[in-house]
Amino acid sequence: MPPAKDKLRPTVIGASGASPRNPALSVPPAHDMPSPARHASAVAPVVQPPVVRQPTAIPGAARTRIEVTARDLQALSPGADAGVYQQARALVGTFVVAKASQRKAILWGHELQKSHGELVAEMLALARSPVLRQVQAYLTRMMDILGSIDLMAACGHSGDGVVGRLFQGINRRIDTPGELAKAQAELEQLLALMGGALDPLLDLKDRLLRLSGSMEETATQVEAAAIGALFLSERLRQDDAALAQCFAERSMSLTQTLAQMRQAGSTRDLQIEQPIRLIGAIQNVALVVMPAFIGSIASITTLGATKTTVSQTEAGELAYRLRDIINQLKP
Repeated sequence: MPPAKDKLRPTVIGASGASPRNPALSVPPAHDMPSPARHASAVAPVVQPPVVRQPTAIPGAARTRIEVTARDLQALSPGADAGVYQQARALVGTFVVAKASQRKAILWGHELQKSHGELVAEMLALARSPVLRQVQAYLTRMMDILGSIDLMAACGHSGDGVVGRLFQGINRRIDTPGELAKAQAELEQLLALMGGALDPLLDLKDRLLRLSGSMEETATQVEAAAIGALFLSERLRQDDAALAQCFAERSMSLTQTLAQMRQAGSTRDLQIEQPIRLIGAIQNVALVVMPAFIGSIASITTLGATKTTVSQTEAGELAYRLRDIINQLKP
């Protein structure tokens, strides 16, 4: 009888996870099994990017800029302020020769000329402000009334004969107590209107002064641009004659603009003086001297209503004050 073969027996895994009969088939514990992340980190370690501590150099042509000193500019165009030469030097320093073109030369200082035109238009608009015309009309009417008052006649000391007294009240002069009372009422109305226009006049004056400062600053920039263009025209004459000619034309154009700005300086001063003069007339005369004078007129009209006359000395003193007010209101 043939020998009996061993029967296959199932493998029994113990608590330790190892087979007692085949240790090679033992299964490691779950916490010892390698995870995909650990496997990846073991295979491909993370590499930190290098830290760049200096700017990288990009191959290419270097931007060539023109060096110039304030003394060079002064020798080329003498007579300007030191600040003008510094601004012109800064403008030339920003000019890149490699990027030079006729378009850039043609537009050199163009925005400054455009700004100058806008400032002039704004100055003209402010000079035509309605408040100026209104206050001037108030002052003109006030001077007309004051110039028509005959205080000596209104106080009964005209010196005219009987015929002159008969024609009082039918001429254009204010020479009766009744006409003086009407003049007083209108003068009070004019004072109220002028007092209300004081703040708008002050605002207008401030705007004109700020605008004048902007025009002065623009003039300095225009002069610097003209000197810079002249220098570039000389500097580029050997390398690019056409480009140098463009800069020469821009220099002449900017110089003409500068001359116009300087010629308009006196006109600008007059435009600023107009609201200042009106403000002075309101503050120093209309709101200070006139109230007391109107009070004196009211006293005359009151005395006239009671048939009481004002002495010739008092009337003469009022007439003197009246002439002084008119002289102060004259432009």
